[in-house]
Amino acid sequence: MPQKIKVEGKEVNEAIEKGLKKLGIRREQAEIKVLEHPRKGFLGLGARPAVVEMRQKRWVSSDLDSQIYMDVPKRKRAGGRNGKGGNRRGSRGGVKEIKRGGRRSYGPRRSAEKVSHENETQLLPSLEIQNAVVPELLKAPMQEAQNYIAQILEHMGIKVENLHTWWDEKQNRILVTLDCDHPAIIIGKEGKTLESLQYLATLSISRHFEKPISVVVDTQNYWRRAEDKINADLEYGINQIKKGYSVYRFRPMSAQLRRYIHRAAENNEFVITVSEGEAEYRKVTLRPRPADQPVAKKEETPAAEVAQAVQETVVAAEVATETPVPQTIAETQPAQVTENK
Repeated sequence: MPQKIKVEGKEVNEAIEKGLKKLGIRREQAEIKVLEHPRKGFLGLGARPAVVEMRQKRWVSSDLDSQIYMDVPKRKRAGGRNGKGGNRRGSRGGVKEIKRGGRRSYGPRRSAEKVSHENETQLLPSLEIQNAVVPELLKAPMQEAQNYIAQILEHMGIKVENLHTWWDEKQNRILVTLDCDHPAIIIGKEGKTLESLQYLATLSISRHFEKPISVVVDTQNYWRRAEDKINADLEYGINQIKKGYSVYRFRPMSAQLRRYIHRAAENNEFVITVSEGEAEYRKVTLRPRPADQPVAKKEETPAAEVAQAVQETVVAAEVATETPVPQTIAETQPAQVTENK
């Protein structure tokens, strides 16, 4: 039961502010009941302070979903100079590219999409992934990953349906898709909880089978929407490089999405990918492919595929937390990537 306190003040707002400081919470997180309104009295006689009763709000499951829902957009503050919005140059579309000589141009502007708070059914992956031939040595890890995710979500009290595992050959990862009753709890703010779940699954499966195996978990099409947008931006960026632009920069993004770009473009004959920036400002750039760096031929043996599947989520958590990762899991690096992602 949340702690309940009584606070006095000259005015009701003053008493509320004192109570918030004592509880260490924000006003929208508190239940407030005014017990007594202030009285000034006569010539100071009979004056009484305001008294309020406060405690931290007791969230129900529906309130919790609305508080941590992963895609709730921040409302832009109206106003600014000359009545215009506060967007600065360089923020349009989230993507920009720089031409020789320093002239800048920007990616296509997209209208804001309305986000639904209703549970959305997880779509099946592409036909290429659905029809992929699963190597024999990955069938056991895929089943283990499915059981591991199911057990964790069961302990979290999440009801899971349509839990499936797939082999994504192009991205060299095990893809787990599912539907559940509380996707916002699994995904968390900006996908942080989902990334942690993937990190634990990757560590567990890799250590159990003593080989690096990446696991990615998707529900309510969270990663699918992000990757679809990246694919559109990637196609646009490649076209810009083909037109003569020297650099095309994506917006800063998480390590997992940066690696997705690296792998998606690693065999492109026109561009190479390079990461730049530090911490939360780290981003992927596209540059023209040098003549002395031809596209490498991809090995088709299952062993080579597993060897390339090293860091996906493991390196994501290593970059985010700077926690050392066991060398048996993170000692190899993906092809065609010139920097640590």
